Amino acid sequence: MKRTKRKGSSTILVILIVLTVVLFGVMNMMSVYTSYKISKKNLQWTSDYYELDSKAQIFANNIKNQIDKSKKGSNINVNLLLNEIERNIGNDRQIFINKKSITVPLDKNINIVKNNTIMLETYYLDEDGKRRFYTNISIPVVKGDKSFDVLSWKRVNEEFEYKTTVFSDVEVDTVDARN
Repeated sequence: MKRTKRKGSSTILVILIVLTVVLFGVMNMMSVYTSYKISKKNLQWTSDYYELDSKAQIFANNIKNQIDKSKKGSNINVNLLLNEIERNIGNDRQIFINKKSITVPLDKNINIVKNNTIMLETYYLDEDGKRRFYTNISIPVVKGDKSFDVLSWKRVNEEFEYKTTVFSDVEVDTVDARN
């Protein structure tokens, strides 16, 4: 009987196969965990968006109801509009009329009409007090077919910093052109 001189080659082959399977398993688990973290963050962003969007829709609907109390072709009641705006001022939003910030108590004698319209901008804030949602509506002084025009209705982009940003200086060799 002849014996082969390749002792342990099958053992090394089995070890390499097991090591490869374990390596791919670990890589797969890391990929799944990363996808899970991204999906959780996406879920939070989506739920925050819809929560703030619904607050904006409720506020816009309340404003529309006050405007609809005026007859078509007549001037809207600015005092009713200011009362509704004052009622909706809270810790979860910042309201601007014609680019001016609104504070409580609201001065009812201020002139909020500019170019026969009232520009009503609202920033909706998250739990941290950061601006997350923005609406901008234009309310005509004379009531027409529509109560107001929506100029902007969007999510405010969030600022962030990269955690591991590394910048390095590049050395440049210069050649003197005079020589």
